Amino acid sequence: MKLLKSMLLSVAALCSAAAVAEADIGVWTDVPAGIENKSITGARFGLPCSISNGSVNGGEFSIFYSGTRYMEGIKFTLLGVNNAEKLSGGALALVNLTQQLNGAQVGLVNQSAKGGVQFGLINNCDDNAQFQCGLININKNGWLPFMIFVNFGSAVFE
Repeated sequence: MKLLKSMLLSVAALCSAAAVAEADIGVWTDVPAGIENKSITGARFGLPCSISNGSVNGGEFSIFYSGTRYMEGIKFTLLGVNNAEKLSGGALALVNLTQQLNGAQVGLVNQSAKGGVQFGLINNCDDNAQFQCGLININKNGWLPFMIFVNFGSAVFE
């Protein structure tokens, strides 16, 4: 109950901040019209999902899917997947998929093509995650390619 209250309070704070900054609400791929390639500084809400080839500098919050291509800030998806080509900041979802990660992913399953910090049940990075904490950690170009519980990037011990 406390978690739900704090999440609702956070969304309310973001909505009030969005009144000063820019905000939009996505429903599907190009619904409302024009959101597909729109870039904003502020908050984007996906009810139920947010999909855009543009960028968000701020926060992106959705129920099932957050799919803005370029993200600087925080992505949160309540019951689904965060997907980004380039993420600078943090991602919190059941599943996080990122090509280039400069920040942290927190979820049950985290996948990054390059870089970042991962906390989850299963963490996978194709090219040298800085740190991984989870049951299964795969870091192909890391210090060890596979490790349980924790794993480090190759630069940590140089």
